[in-house]
Amino acid sequence: MNELTRTTITSMEVAEWCGKRHTDLLRDIRKYVQQLGESKIAFTDFFKESTYVTDQNKTLPCFLVTKKGCEFIAHKMTGHKGVEFTARYINRFHEMEELPQRLLTDHPGEVAKLIQALASRMDKQGSVPYKSVEMAKLVCEQYGIQLPADFVKAPDYEQLSLFGNTN
Repeated sequence: MNELTRTTITSMEVAEWCGKRHTDLLRDIRKYVQQLGESKIAFTDFFKESTYVTDQNKTLPCFLVTKKGCEFIAHKMTGHKGVEFTARYINRFHEMEELPQRLLTDHPGEVAKLIQALASRMDKQGSVPYKSVEMAKLVCEQYGIQLPADFVKAPDYEQLSLFGNTN
C-alpha cells in the first residue's frame, strides 16, 4: 500500500481537478474499468479500487489513480479543463518522482512514538511548541508520510522578526 500512495493520487483529487462531482468520476472510471476488462487489458495499471473515511466517519468508495490512469482521463478531456487537468497531474507526478526515495514505514505507530519522545524532550529543553511541530513534520517526511505544506505555521511574532527591524 505504501508504494501505491507514492505512485497514485486519489479519485477525489482527480475529480476536483476535472471540475466533476466525485460520484460522476467514479461512474466514469467504473465504465472505463468495465471496457478495459472486456478488452482483456489490466485495469489495475490505471485504477485501483479503494475506500476513504469521511469526516462523518463513513467509509466510501474511491479509486487510486496511477499516472497512466491520469493520462487515460486526460485523453478523454478537451478544452480548458483538459489542459488544466493535464498540467496539474503532470506537475503532481513529477513532484512525486522528484522526491528522494525515502523509507516508507509499515509501522506508523512507531513513527508516532518517536515523534512523541522527541517532542517530550524538546518540551523539557524549553523549545517553543511550533518547533516541535516542525520536527514532527521532518520525521514524517523521512518516513514518506506527507503532511500538508501549511502544517507548520510560525506564530505571527516569529514571522515579523524574520523581516528584521525597520527602525
